[in-house]
Amino acid sequence: MKKLIVLSVIALFTQLKIFSQEPQRVEGLDSIVDILNTSTKGNRYVLSDTGINSELSEIGTSFFMNKYVILSNKKRRHYETTKNEKTNTFNNNLYCVNVDSEGNLSFPLLFSSALDSKNNEGSLAFTPDQQTIYFTQETDPESGKFELFRATLASEGSKKFWSDITKIDLDNGNYSIETPSVAPDGKKLYISSNKPGGFGGYDIYEVAILENGSFGTMKNLGANVNTAEDDKYPHLTPDGKYFYFSSKGHLNIGGYDVFRSSIVNEKYLKALNLGPTLNSRKDDLAFILVNDKQGYLSTDKSGTDNFDILKFEIKNLEKGNKTFQITEKNSQLPLPNAKVVIKDEFGNIVSQTVSDNNGNIKVDINPISYNYISVEKDGYENYENDFTSENILKSPIVLQQAKPIITEDAIVIENIYFDFNKASIKPESELSLNKIKMVLEEHPEFKIAINAHTDTKGSDRYNLQLSDKRAKSAYNYLIKNGVAPEKLTSKGYGESQPLKKCTSCTSEEDQANRRIEFKIIKQLNQI
Repeated sequence: MKKLIVLSVIALFTQLKIFSQEPQRVEGLDSIVDILNTSTKGNRYVLSDTGINSELSEIGTSFFMNKYVILSNKKRRHYETTKNEKTNTFNNNLYCVNVDSEGNLSFPLLFSSALDSKNNEGSLAFTPDQQTIYFTQETDPESGKFELFRATLASEGSKKFWSDITKIDLDNGNYSIETPSVAPDGKKLYISSNKPGGFGGYDIYEVAILENGSFGTMKNLGANVNTAEDDKYPHLTPDGKYFYFSSKGHLNIGGYDVFRSSIVNEKYLKALNLGPTLNSRKDDLAFILVNDKQGYLSTDKSGTDNFDILKFEIKNLEKGNKTFQITEKNSQLPLPNAKVVIKDEFGNIVSQTVSDNNGNIKVDINPISYNYISVEKDGYENYENDFTSENILKSPIVLQQAKPIITEDAIVIENIYFDFNKASIKPESELSLNKIKMVLEEHPEFKIAINAHTDTKGSDRYNLQLSDKRAKSAYNYLIKNGVAPEKLTSKGYGESQPLKKCTSCTSEEDQANRRIEFKIIKQLNQI
């Protein structure tokens, strides 16, 4: 089934490539296929019916007290059923439904007669204390314009009702406002609007809710959220870290897909698709989380233009894995012993490792994630980059050698590594020795003494012999690669000159003591 979806998406994007003048959508083909192919390694949304759906349309909105408020254009009992003459469809009305312990919905009742109109009702949202409601209503059926209203919860005895209904004119504009949502702290209102000057279609805006009950100006959430097409149905997690919404204009599998943007330092990061176990080739919207593992989605998966409300459970929160190779820029040789750290967008370490002898690293990557990677290796410039689960970093990761440091009496480069008890030059150390060759070419007056040292493990005699062989290996490599013999000497000092003087040395101290130094001399007879 997944293969069929992949082929269908490829066919769809091939058609776009021929006919569309929006190249950014075509360039996303690889990412779309990545989303489909890697979905089983990430978040898996298990969808099921809620028991409330009819042959007409049901769309979820928000929770009020212990009820779920939905929109539906089903025929109403005991109330007049109104119709949109332009579209010849029944108007949507607001209902509250019961929610059982399994998340099933039942027993729809008209939400509020005070908020009921003869036109289409729209989405609504509540403040955290649930004493204030923001709701939208269609005020111009001909154009389909919706406007925003506010009401407060009042009571008479045991009876509660909505009062002080007020129309909210944001920025005094003549445009439609839909799908409101209130931030968890109650300080911001999120809306979708076709206000001119946006990215196109409906964009999502945030509006500050001021202490005196007035509102700030509409602030567009920017290109990481909004697109040239419609972007609606904002929903924030209680911790304020993640912003969910539905869009037609990002890397989509179908019509409206559900996306998530992380909020870091009040900035919205690039939206990521929640994947094909949630999104379909039709419209999927009104995503809302009940807790970390459960929520509701309104979907037109049947393709009948009538929405159903589904419940979902998030399972198999497994990390995917990716293998990268780390190489040197010019030679393309693999680089072992490079330290790699991957952090998420909030600075938490996701994975850390060291490249193996072939320069390879295998790292875990969270599904639907932003990642920041840093690579460090002695003698190389630090590498930093970022990537997402939709746009995985390409392998290999290429490191640029740092220039050697020339002091008054030495050429300082990274350590020259040898295998245990061996004196043969490793490929990565050849790259380091090439720096010495480069310095001698740039400074023909230099003459170099190659001095090798060991740690304190083993006998004095053995270490002296081993260090002498290692110094000679470096000497021979440089001679073989064009350095004149009269410019070099080599000598092993064994364990007699440790950098770290210790009795029970740590592995780090031993590594520091195992080294080759390159001393600058002017005349050979000064050694």
